[in-house]
Amino acid sequence: MAAKLEVHGDELDSRARDVLREIVVQHVSTGEAVSSRSLSKSGRFNLSPASLRNVMADLEDLGYLQHPHTSAGRIPTDRGYRFFINHLMRSHSLTQRERDVIDKDVGNTTEIEQVLHLASRLLSRLSDQVGVVFMPTLLQFVIRSMDFVHVAENKIMCVIVGANGVLVNKLIETRLSFTRDELDKISRFISAEFGGLTLDAVRQRLTRMTEEERALHSRMLQKTIALGIDAVEDVTPLNHELYMEGAESILTKPEFSGADSLRKTFLALQEKGKLIDILNSCLTENGLQILIGSESNFTQLHNFGIVARSYGSRSVPLGIVGIIGPMRMEYARMAPLVDYLSRALSWKIEERREQP
Repeated sequence: MAAKLEVHGDELDSRARDVLREIVVQHVSTGEAVSSRSLSKSGRFNLSPASLRNVMADLEDLGYLQHPHTSAGRIPTDRGYRFFINHLMRSHSLTQRERDVIDKDVGNTTEIEQVLHLASRLLSRLSDQVGVVFMPTLLQFVIRSMDFVHVAENKIMCVIVGANGVLVNKLIETRLSFTRDELDKISRFISAEFGGLTLDAVRQRLTRMTEEERALHSRMLQKTIALGIDAVEDVTPLNHELYMEGAESILTKPEFSGADSLRKTFLALQEKGKLIDILNSCLTENGLQILIGSESNFTQLHNFGIVARSYGSRSVPLGIVGIIGPMRMEYARMAPLVDYLSRALSWKIEERREQP
């Protein structure tokens, strides 16, 4: 789904690296193409405008810069941004205020779904971009317990508690009859046998158990397996798999100011299925992920950049937090913001997991 551009640190000499870094910084700041005169006036180079133009021409020939038709200056290409991110970017540190806001807001929220909704708002507010928090369907979550309760004739409520503290209820209609004592035993059995597994793994294990010798001779085990399979098959996903805040912020950026561009950008942010595909692919990667332009279908089509990181644990990632903005984003500030918030969410979830 996403394929990062390959760039190597030794592709550019120190002069070209310095010029590319300054062009990216200026373009991110102003949204305008950067000219040799602008570079010269920055005071960062002991070079004439003519020498700077030569370096810029070389960077353009190598694919790091492009020359907009309506301007005498140049702007970074996808390749230029990727080189900057990999080799030139100096990440900012979060301010103490930003840390305090994240720690306080995340720490004071008790319900996991509220925390995730809050996290998307925090990202948007602190970045002035679109904040997203993605939670896959519960089938990918590790369960803590499963409880069954009679609610009506032939209807049983299954309460699934995820290891991350999220609750999902499922109403099961069954032709089998169960006593209260049987439901208590089934609840204890499934929680003890399958706690620590994903719901998908529970389904597979229960299905295999139908073929085991002991299941053929135990009516109680047959009822347990049947009820367990009913509980985990076609589990309704959480109401909000994708939390998104701040769509209006991206619409104020110069890149999307034209009426046609504005409409396309707004519609793109409604294409949640495509965005979920991208964020889902980030779950398989460790650490901070930055996708730009041509590195994914979603970012290429809409000239977006995405900064994302998983939350949960390395062995069991539970979802993704991220920022979406124009490719001309201040990645050096977005990266530590996403990184810190993902860690805050992970700490919060671990705290909930340790609660009795």
